[in-house]
Amino acid sequence: MIKATKYDIEVWLKTIATGEFHYKGIMDGNIDPSSFGNLRKILSELTKQENPLIESVGRRDGWYRVIQDGVQPLEWQNLEARRDSGLILPFDLRKYVFIYPDTTIVVAGSKSSGKTGFLYRTVVLNMDRVVVILLTNLEGGLSMFRDRFTAMGVPEPAPFIALPVNENYHDYIKKPNTLYVIDYIDAPDGMDFYLIGAQIKKIDRKLQGLNSVAVIGLQKPMGRDTAFGGEQTLKAASLYLAMDSNRLKIVDAKVPEDKKVHPKNMQWTFLYEDEGTKFINIQPYYGSE
Repeated sequence: MIKATKYDIEVWLKTIATGEFHYKGIMDGNIDPSSFGNLRKILSELTKQENPLIESVGRRDGWYRVIQDGVQPLEWQNLEARRDSGLILPFDLRKYVFIYPDTTIVVAGSKSSGKTGFLYRTVVLNMDRVVVILLTNLEGGLSMFRDRFTAMGVPEPAPFIALPVNENYHDYIKKPNTLYVIDYIDAPDGMDFYLIGAQIKKIDRKLQGLNSVAVIGLQKPMGRDTAFGGEQTLKAASLYLAMDSNRLKIVDAKVPEDKKVHPKNMQWTFLYEDEGTKFINIQPYYGSE
């Protein structure tokens, strides 16, 4: 359980909170009950400061909402209708899902499920089409990184940029017309999984207006569709994929390619070979387990 500080509360309010919330539900309800008195004191201070961050919802005790401020009018009518990002994805997924620019895609994979292979293959499929920046924590080391991309036939010099990054991924989302591939976002210090959703939200905000896309890898438990961080990781994604051993599933897709056929819950089985770099024998899967 968390003994939240004022800083922790402000981060949660600015990045995760939506609509009305009860103080006991802050940080997904993971605050130590012994801290509730101090928590209410912090929230009271935030309602009374010069520029209040929140306000009390008067009809119910303990309920608050974040005050929205500084919003500028949208310039939207001059945009091209149904403007496609052009992103290419493994498994021919673009046959089923439409991907707008300025959006995020999440690939949630259990251990050794092929998540990193999916992300690396996405890099290779797009590296001759657009600027690609791979933000990697280099899990497995630099030698394995080299061997996997070499097995994919990447020439020298590589036509993409790879940066070693372990945190604050949104700081690197700057360039227009760019594909950002992130392998992968973990909880800070292996804890505080509720912050993963906040990190995705920050990346999504930084993408707006850049005509860029981010494909983000997350870890998930075996047999569960959502990543560590739970449903908060679903909110911003235009496409959310789950990978377990030899199976890929579309958990959610905001926009189908064919308006008459929604791809939610579509699944495929596959084999994974060539040093973890190639998906073969891809077949539709119609079972529930």
